[in-house]
Amino acid sequence: MTIVYCIFSLADSGGMQRALTVKANYLSAVAGYAVHIVTRDNAMPHFTLSAKIRVHVIEHTYRPELSRLLYTIRPDITISLYGEESRFLYKIKDGSKKILEFHFTRNHLQHLVRGLPNVRLRWLRLQYVRMLQYFDISYAQHYDKLVLLTEADRRLWGNPVNAVAIPNPLSFKSREKSDLDAPRILAAGRLIATKGFDLLIDAYAPIARKHPDWKLTIYGEGQDKDFLLDKISALGLEEQVTIRPPSTDLQRELLRSSIYALSSRYEGFGLVITEAMECGVPSVAFNCECGPGEIIRDGFDGLLVPPQNTELFGAALVSLVESKELRHRLGKNALLSADRFSVEKVMGRWQMLFDSLMNNPVHV
Repeated sequence: MTIVYCIFSLADSGGMQRALTVKANYLSAVAGYAVHIVTRDNAMPHFTLSAKIRVHVIEHTYRPELSRLLYTIRPDITISLYGEESRFLYKIKDGSKKILEFHFTRNHLQHLVRGLPNVRLRWLRLQYVRMLQYFDISYAQHYDKLVLLTEADRRLWGNPVNAVAIPNPLSFKSREKSDLDAPRILAAGRLIATKGFDLLIDAYAPIARKHPDWKLTIYGEGQDKDFLLDKISALGLEEQVTIRPPSTDLQRELLRSSIYALSSRYEGFGLVITEAMECGVPSVAFNCECGPGEIIRDGFDGLLVPPQNTELFGAALVSLVESKELRHRLGKNALLSADRFSVEKVMGRWQMLFDSLMNNPVHV
């Protein structure tokens, strides 16, 4: 089977690029598929791709060049990761089945506009976002399948008949597990308002005073870096809160940590929670839209907190900081839960989806 993925860039260190790399590597190296990736960015991929995968860069005249490429490759399946091609890919009649893969929560633009500080005409911007969401639905209905990351997001889309929820697969298998003894809380992601690191710092401040031996390390880059550094300084946390560049080996950092903190205002999924589980590290997460609530079973393999409630988030962190027994119990259960997201199980679902499309000639 021949698969073509379309993504704007492979150079970013985000969850979408990480998940695509894992899936493409599995399909090419394990399943024996011919895998092509089309990108608009000539920069080197951040994550390592199998040598069997062919990468095609189209920097200009995207639509005609993509069409020409598909007619040349003649893939069985073509997948858009919600780039600009999502608006026209289904119109290219190269014979391939078309999948739209959405890595955000449906309401991500609404959340973004509502979270912008001091923005003018917010109501008008929200109207524009709702118009974009209307177009999203109109495009998506033309695809053979719309693949979302969570059942919650499928409900937000209105349960379209062509929609299916498939979570992101784990990006690694860890033979080593954290001993959960290090006085270290880990967080990672782009330094933007979406990820809520300002909320995490506020939640952590009382812990820093009560447990000065514990440290919080945040891995990431982004537009809010100076804002977050100023916040750390204003709270006098320079010795306990560190912001570092994105890690090329998040597994190693998780193994050196005892708690993972996900403070996002909203998520498409929350891949790093599953990676923490694979390392036996319990997570504290806001039960935001969407993702964490379908990964973490509260009190069993992690702790969920009402969205943006920094007091309760801090209390959840304290409970893990102060109880080694709780960390180990949740961490042990997290290891069991991680199996739900193994690459073999998730990619098995993808392969079943591909097979069903190839055996069913009806276009949705």
